[in-house]
This record gives sequence, structure tokens and C-alpha cells, in this order.
Amino acid sequence: MVFFHGALMGLTLATIFGFGPAFFLLIQTSISKGFKKALFFDAGVLLSDIIVVALMMLTSIQLTLDHSANMMVAGITAGLIIIGFGIFTYYSKPEKIVARSEKKSAQLAEMDKKFEKIDQRFDKIEEKLDIKREGPRWYVCISKGFVMNIFNPFIWVFWMTTVATVSGSEVYEGNDSLVALFFLGTFTTVFAADILKIVGAYSLKRFFTERRMKILNQGTGIVLALCGIALIIRVIFFN
Repeated sequence: MVFFHGALMGLTLATIFGFGPAFFLLIQTSISKGFKKALFFDAGVLLSDIIVVALMMLTSIQLTLDHSANMMVAGITAGLIIIGFGIFTYYSKPEKIVARSEKKSAQLAEMDKKFEKIDQRFDKIEEKLDIKREGPRWYVCISKGFVMNIFNPFIWVFWMTTVATVSGSEVYEGNDSLVALFFLGTFTTVFAADILKIVGAYSLKRFFTERRMKILNQGTGIVLALCGIALIIRVIFFN
């Protein structure tokens, strides 16, 4: 039952609050870099959330972000980081995408299988020779998601409030095991929902030409930059 309550909260986060800067970069990564890279990026975002919640639960850290200069500094820093991601995404060159038709002949399908086997052999050779492939490594994708999320002060305030509310609830009565089970349900649901978003975006990959990918990169970059600017304005004028 506790896990189910956490899952309901995770569903709420994924549907109502799941469309921030990380969401747009997640979709762009899925389409341009592939399913695995997007999954690693999302793992970085989720890892930062888990670390923040764990810190709140295991220590007596008291954050003074609310209504203080610290909130402004943290918000401006996070805004600049998000703007930086936006600029980088805007100017990033789209990778070559081979559009695949749904009406493939049996002959072409057979050729694809043969080429896949050849690719697998080359993968093994590259691993032995330690040949670097183009594109970011898995740890770069994880770091990207982690940094974007961990430096957002509102993430800290949100989880700090959530942990305090759940821990102080009469239902859980400060039982750390029950609280941990609650958040396990939350993060499991959020991660599952993100996987569905990644799969959905990746399934659209075959519709994207290089020109459309360039437009997607530019659009995502603009959205990220606007989110960064909005965050800076929020902490300066609406702190």
C-alpha cells in the first residue's frame, strides 16, 4: 500500500510536473542519440533526485534556500547552466539519419540482418582495439542529466518539502523503512513513465531527416534557453 501511494505521487510528477527542461532534452536525446543515450541521460536525472532525497532522509541537513540570497545565487547558477545546455543544443549538428520505410521487401530485410551481423563483428573488433565511437559516452549522458537537475534549487526545495511532509505524516510516523518504500514507488513510476516517453520519441526517429533534426535541435535549444531565463527571472523578481 505504501509503495502504491508513492507510485501515485510518481505518476503525478511524471504527468503534471514532468515537462521541464530535462523533458525536452530527454526527447531530443532519444531522437538524435538513440534509446540507450536517452536512458542514460534520464538515469542521471533520477540519480540526482535519489541523492537529494537520501540526503534529506539520512542526515539533518537544513537548507536555507527559501527566501534568501542563497536561493538567488543557486537559481542564477542553475539558469546559466540550462542556458548553456540550450546554446550547445541549438548549435549541435544533427547526425545523419537513414529513414527506414515500413514497406521493406523481404530481400532488403534479409540484407539488413546480414549487415547487423557485420556491425556486431565490427563492434567486437572495436572493443578489442579500444576504438572510440562518435557521440557521447554513457557516463557523459549520465553526467549531463545529473548536472542539469542537481543544480536546480527548486528540485532541492521540492524534495525537502516532500520528505518533510511524508516523514511527518501520521501514516508513516517517521518510519524510515516506510518512507523509503514510498519513494521507491515514486522513483520507479517516474522512471517507467520516462522510458515510455523515450520509446515514444525514438519511434518517431524514422520520420526525421537531417533538416528536421536541425530544427528539433534548434527548437530544443530555444526552449532550454527560455527555461533558464525564466528561472533567473523567477529567483530575482519573485523570490
